[in-house]
Amino acid sequence: MKQMKILLVSSLIILLPVFVWAYIDPGTGGYVISPFPFIMLGVFFLIAAAFILYLFRNTIGRRLFFLWKKLRVIFITSSILIVTSAAVLLYQRFHEPGLPPFNVALSGAHIRDASRICPGYNLYGGKLIDNEGRVLKKWASISLGTIDTNGDYYAQKYYEAPVWGRYTWDDTIIWEKHFPVHHEILLTPRNTIITFTKEVHEYNGRSVEFDVIVEFDKEGRELERFSFWDHLKEFQAYHRKLELDMPPHVLIPESHRKEKSIWGGHYDYYHLNSLSLVPQNRMEKKHPAFRPGNWLISFRHGSIVFILDQDTKKVLWRAIDKQVSDRLEGPHAPTMLPNGNILIFDNGRYRKWSRVIEIDPVTLNVVWEYRDKKFYSLSQGYVQNLPNGNRLVTEAEKGYAFEITPDKKIVWEYYHPDQQNASNSTDKKKWGLRQEIYRMRRYAPEMIDLLLKKNST
Repeated sequence: MKQMKILLVSSLIILLPVFVWAYIDPGTGGYVISPFPFIMLGVFFLIAAAFILYLFRNTIGRRLFFLWKKLRVIFITSSILIVTSAAVLLYQRFHEPGLPPFNVALSGAHIRDASRICPGYNLYGGKLIDNEGRVLKKWASISLGTIDTNGDYYAQKYYEAPVWGRYTWDDTIIWEKHFPVHHEILLTPRNTIITFTKEVHEYNGRSVEFDVIVEFDKEGRELERFSFWDHLKEFQAYHRKLELDMPPHVLIPESHRKEKSIWGGHYDYYHLNSLSLVPQNRMEKKHPAFRPGNWLISFRHGSIVFILDQDTKKVLWRAIDKQVSDRLEGPHAPTMLPNGNILIFDNGRYRKWSRVIEIDPVTLNVVWEYRDKKFYSLSQGYVQNLPNGNRLVTEAEKGYAFEITPDKKIVWEYYHPDQQNASNSTDKKKWGLRQEIYRMRRYAPEMIDLLLKKNST
């Protein structure tokens, strides 16, 4: 009896790290557990096996010893293979590829084929640069920047800052709002601005953030607000349950939940990361989903892309996770092309490699794809279809952007020149987390040339 008590106490001590190291990941739809508890579980089973052998050493012990002498080579080889395979799987599951070392020689723009580059000017992080990498203009607000045709600039002060607004070409404040927004400041053909914020609700015993899409006129007056909390059941009907739909697990306290965000929640239900408007396209008369003006949105959690009716906000089309070959994993920046196909930056958050895909919205077949063994952006990224058919791709975490042709040739690339300084900075909010390029966008030369000429005089 004393021996059984010792085994029970030992088991509880060994299993304790499972409780300590487990946490919820709404992106996967499950719990993520550190490799450490698995090692402890293995130790526990070894101790338990040794204890059982000790108790029955005069019966089954002799038989096992005889089998060991005959089959020990097989046992040892199998054990090595099992341990090695487990180690590889755990490494792949939990290892995050690091950033490449900063290389001064790579800093800035590199033209690979001038004859195939789409003309224009590039905006990222509050800087307007030409295709040679020369900085032509800077603004103080560096996050989510976008330039209007009259030269006004809309942006957030820095990543998740509680200040964003409208500024002149010369960076004078026209108006500012004092609440945080995230991921998008979109200027629409209706002379409105669409952005995202969040609201926090108690959901299944957790403090959870739900996205809100807000539309303003260009004077800063709020016109419309759409809350995913208010319409949650409508959207949940289209996808599997996410982990946040389950109550907390009694055996796995969520002690590793993230700190409260600027909105005040511990968890983020959908993590809305993009909204674009459906343009005129060859599919617009074939289905209501493809009507110009509809909202094309993406959720990182659940790996979901939806088209919503611009008026009713009902789901008209979807591409979710396994419905796309090689599955979507944390997608960003879906846009509809004039040919009716949909272009998506597919991060591959858990498979550890990224790709850019163009899918047929009817069959969900991938009709064009770019992937490369060095191409991986864990949780951010952007792709812009350019007028000449090229794509401008932002590999955010690496502070790297490149322009690629339809036949997958890189003709232009840009390395963030401040990446090294940013990686050493302690002010992560201001630097935008290691000075990634959240997204780079290219503007038509006619528009920017006119603004440069107008403001130079």
